[in-house]
Amino acid sequence: MKQLETQALAFQYKLQLDNATSLINTSNRPLNDIDEALATIVLANQKLQLLNKIIEENNPKEIDTSESK
Repeated sequence: MKQLETQALAFQYKLQLDNATSLINTSNRPLNDIDEALATIVLANQKLQLLNKIIEENNPKEIDTSESK
């Protein structure tokens, strides 16, 4: 996955988290709005975790070529 695309996805998910969190923190919100915000938080968090996993799997690990003494 290209770095710019990855950053855009991560930004989108973080924005969803921020929006849902601010909705929950607003007083006098109907329960169905809070329930939708919680579902959004859970889904966005899962997507961020999956994105991080994909990034870790696709980035080659550096090979330590130094000799241990």
